[in-house]
Amino acid sequence: MNRSYRLKMEQLLSEHKITKELLISCIAKSEKKVSELAYKEKQYRNIGYNNFKQDLDNLIQYRQPFFDVLKDGYHMTLEEIKNIISATDANKIPTKKVTDQIREMIETWDYTLI
Repeated sequence: MNRSYRLKMEQLLSEHKITKELLISCIAKSEKKVSELAYKEKQYRNIGYNNFKQDLDNLIQYRQPFFDVLKDGYHMTLEEIKNIISATDANKIPTKKVTDQIREMIETWDYTLI
């Protein structure tokens, strides 16, 4: 993440403000991992040893609040969200710590959408 973008996002988070772009970036952070886990889960589904399903379910559950805010707060469809995620700039992906902070703000309803 470049410095100017990071500072802008830190300022918004300190004021408990969330943007659509930031929510999309949080989802995009785990998109590759979800794809890998889904592939491995399907590949090892019939073998008997399959921890990938549990990991995949946990990651999907972790991302759900971001999707919910985008759907309810910004009135976006799942298709629109997926299209924007695929076009997300890799330099604007937040860290795990920032993603956790945003998720906590969403779960406690301590945010404002801008």
